Amino acid sequence: MFDKSKLDAYFSGENINAGSKNSELSRHTKFIRLTKLLLPSLAALLIGLLIIFPSLKQTNDEFTIDITLPKKGELEKLHMENTIFYITDKDNKVNNFTAQNVDETAPGSKLIKLTNPDGVLPMKEEAWVNIKSPLGYYNQNTNILTLQNNVDMFYSDGMTGKTEEMTFDFNAGKGWGNKEVTSEGVFGTLQSQGFEFYSKKNLLIFMGKTYITVEEESLKDNNHE
Repeated sequence: MFDKSKLDAYFSGENINAGSKNSELSRHTKFIRLTKLLLPSLAALLIGLLIIFPSLKQTNDEFTIDITLPKKGELEKLHMENTIFYITDKDNKVNNFTAQNVDETAPGSKLIKLTNPDGVLPMKEEAWVNIKSPLGYYNQNTNILTLQNNVDMFYSDGMTGKTEEMTFDFNAGKGWGNKEVTSEGVFGTLQSQGFEFYSKKNLLIFMGKTYITVEEESLKDNNHE
């Protein structure tokens, strides 16, 4: 165990083994002894620094650290999290959307990457459609939104739809998709090769080969038993 009294005796000039006191050591002798103690510790510290920080370099008697600075333009990109944003069409009708992340793809590009976009498109006569997907892109120059990777659609009349990709032009009030789409509603189920819909006309058109399975109950006249 470390004995503090022995260290004090060492610097005060006492003879530890004999237990008797000697005269006070000269300042020069103390300095020599202190230097012998400190130099090995200082050398070990410098070696440790060189191991931990290999990028430390001595140039012009100064230490410099190699730090990777942000690339030009990285700090200029738009980035927002958990954001509500609004898209206005040419008739000044506002469409509300939320997104987990909003990122500009390149500084000044006006092409915005959306993570988990979720929004409502108003349609004619107070009808609406909710659209969402894991990934989307909004072009501020063309006012066009593209959703990708399993797009979910829910209409105010209760009908649902699923597809891989869809695009909506806010200026034209037109949406479309060229991938297979499946839909369910009070009428039954539907599968087609694509679709178009027009928000101002509240019109939905299924494109290509379309298969419809109609529920028997939907064919019955509710006014007769």
